[in-house]
Amino acid sequence: MPAEKRTVGAVERILSLKRIPILAGLPPEDLAVVAEHGRERLFAKGSVLLREGEPIPALYAVLDGQVHLERNGRVLGHVRSGGFVGGPGMFARDPQGLLARAETDTLTLELEADAALEIFEDHFPILHHVLREVCAWYIDLVRRLPPHLYRDIFPPPESANVPAGELDLVERMLFLRRVSPFVQSSIAALAELSRGMAEVSLPAGSRLWEEGEPAGMVMMVVGGTVRCTARKGEAVFTLGPGTPLGAVESMAERPRWFTATTETRVTALQGHVEGLIDVFEDNFDMAMDYLAVMARGQIRLLEMRVSESGRAMEHFYGSAEAEEAGPTKT
Repeated sequence: MPAEKRTVGAVERILSLKRIPILAGLPPEDLAVVAEHGRERLFAKGSVLLREGEPIPALYAVLDGQVHLERNGRVLGHVRSGGFVGGPGMFARDPQGLLARAETDTLTLELEADAALEIFEDHFPILHHVLREVCAWYIDLVRRLPPHLYRDIFPPPESANVPAGELDLVERMLFLRRVSPFVQSSIAALAELSRGMAEVSLPAGSRLWEEGEPAGMVMMVVGGTVRCTARKGEAVFTLGPGTPLGAVESMAERPRWFTATTETRVTALQGHVEGLIDVFEDNFDMAMDYLAVMARGQIRLLEMRVSESGRAMEHFYGSAEAEEAGPTKT
């Protein structure tokens, strides 16, 4: 069919977007918002959607066809209809990008980066949904890695010093500025986050939670170390100051994916994830910084997985067929 006639209507766009894992849980009215901001683009076989070495300027929902993905000379996957190309790299603000090339004539719905930011800023439920899904992906990627790589993902803390007394508001804000997702946050955002958290002090040997328990509470570790065991004790790692302990699974609305026990006396700022979400809703830049940190973590985990297994990672970019793995479902 000629390119100018290969179009889909509004309802078909929404149904196509609903097939993409990261968007599948959105209600129709939110899917309609995404569909309205996108434009159809047809890429002939062999055409390049994205170039490695360049920031990702747009996201592509694959409506029909197949796209080959590659980064650093390694095949990442083959995204077919129902897949999404470019999301993690754009969310991560990754300057390296990736190579995406049409393996067949491919019809896509293109969402430019500026349009995606506009949607996120104007429609917080959509941003919240994406944050939840990205955190869930992160957990899935971690759990698929061999246990011996956990110490590479979570290196031992350089310092475990515990404050001598309680932190005042300014000290809390200075501490939060050292937590990875919040290093660029505004004073107002840090103050709002600080006020919503309670300072706790726990003796060595305190069990914080068990693997498989419901999540919801987040602990920003100020001082001390926490021993973590996952996969029924197969994977062991230590977390220390600056760690937003329990934030990922709480944001993902998943059960605890590791058991956490204090190794030393631990001081932390503690609050429910709903408070963090409220702060994100009030402070768009902080929410996007958190999304960027999680997406960078995903990319690193993907590359570790590819390096370890010698083949592509299933479904990282949506409904993709992995190299040498055949089709699977999420």
